[in-house]
Amino acid sequence: PDAPSCLVNRTMAANTESQAKRQCTGKAVVVHLCGSRVSEYYEGVSSYYASQCYAEVSQHGTYDNKIAMVHRDGTWSFPADFSDDAKKAATHMPIEAAMAEIAKMAPAAMVPHMFCLPGMTTFRALFEAMGVPIVGNTAGVMELSTNKAQSKAVVGTLGVPIPESELLRSGDRPKMARPFVLKPCNEDNSQGITLVREDTDLDAALKQAFTFDTEVLCERYIPLGREIRCAVLEQADGKLDLLPCLEYFLTEKAPIRGASDKLVTDSRGVPVTVTTGGRKCPADVDDVLRAKLEHLCVQSHRALGCRDYSLYDVRIDPDGNPFFLEACLYCSFAPKSVIVGMCGGRGQSQQEIFEMLVNRAIERKRKAMSSTQLLGMKSAC
Repeated sequence: PDAPSCLVNRTMAANTESQAKRQCTGKAVVVHLCGSRVSEYYEGVSSYYASQCYAEVSQHGTYDNKIAMVHRDGTWSFPADFSDDAKKAATHMPIEAAMAEIAKMAPAAMVPHMFCLPGMTTFRALFEAMGVPIVGNTAGVMELSTNKAQSKAVVGTLGVPIPESELLRSGDRPKMARPFVLKPCNEDNSQGITLVREDTDLDAALKQAFTFDTEVLCERYIPLGREIRCAVLEQADGKLDLLPCLEYFLTEKAPIRGASDKLVTDSRGVPVTVTTGGRKCPADVDDVLRAKLEHLCVQSHRALGCRDYSLYDVRIDPDGNPFFLEACLYCSFAPKSVIVGMCGGRGQSQQEIFEMLVNRAIERKRKAMSSTQLLGMKSAC
């Protein structure tokens, strides 16, 4: 037979073998996708959160959890666990061989733990194209949400309050009066962000922001009232539940969260763990503010086309008015991850949330496979 036929035959045989193993163990295979194609920084973020999730869910024994790691040179590996020995022992292979390996696993679902831009977009889309259901948001939604200017414009169409802003490109200078915040348009973890006050070196702030992206968002600074993260979680009937909020305590001296407020790094700047302190969950939120936050989250979730859950950074001015800062549409399901912590604030465990969303992803695939569709450009699921 020709080469394509051989590949098809090998893939079919691998799937049959994996399905037979699953019937013996009774456990669905769940792939944890991690690593980074871009930088050591995001490889560190991914490895930390993925390892914490993997360690937790492996104890539960509900699924057969597998690790798939993407490396900066474009190779993949499949270590047995996150120990240094296991990672060193794992064979690095090109993407073509990695796809065959994943087909052999026949995963029931994939949990994404990649935080670089290709990881949140291209590599999610790869699994979507392979027919592996993903926990959380689609690649298209992630690409929209990662662009701060575009996501703000979209949520604003449904009445979500957003700060005044300008989009800058190379050579542009802000037109709005200070104070304002400069942010790389496609970047996370407060990388490249500067609060520009009257005494701030604007040229240095612009240079820093443009180091991370070719587009920079210049955003009106909202005076410090409160800084809150809020999220909604989809229920089985499609209803969106506002989770207990998380508040970060800031000061007038340091009124915005910087990179060092989020992750602890080594001497080279590679993340090794998360920061602690200076926060409270559940936050103290009265009924009036709760209603405003619920409106912001629900409308943002719908405007962006989110699935399963969504998470937002919100600035509340001294008069109690909330403003959408950005969407954070990912969850590692590590015990210390934000959505898991929020759910813990209402008595739900990491296992309950993780398994609910993994099973929901598996069910989406089952429904799509069992449905018939004559017309339409989107799949039935």
